[in-house]
Amino acid sequence: MKIALFSVLFCVFWMSLTSNPVLQERGTNGCIDKSHDEMDKECLEYMWENYHIEKLLEGLKWRECSTFESTFSTTKYPASKKCYVYREKCKAMNTDKSCCKSIHCHIWLCKKKGDC
Repeated sequence: MKIALFSVLFCVFWMSLTSNPVLQERGTNGCIDKSHDEMDKECLEYMWENYHIEKLLEGLKWRECSTFESTFSTTKYPASKKCYVYREKCKAMNTDKSCCKSIHCHIWLCKKKGDC
């Protein structure tokens, strides 16, 4: 059952990549290998939507970032040293919630700076 589910997810993921040139680049690890602070708007948005799929391909079961969105508050983001605190937590903990929080912070920062 797990193999069948993985195969279906992979096929859907692969078909979406082949139809969009930006996603093709993202699908070749154009985003996953970058530090969150080095990601552009498209990478940040891609990771927000697909972090759980990228981690599934690594054998990890992560929940979608949107699962946590209601628990994230942006009130501490201004004091986070440009999201450094959250980026480091993601790196150290390597969990779905910590990494999604980092992506969420970086998207917020991007919008605040007007880069998005």
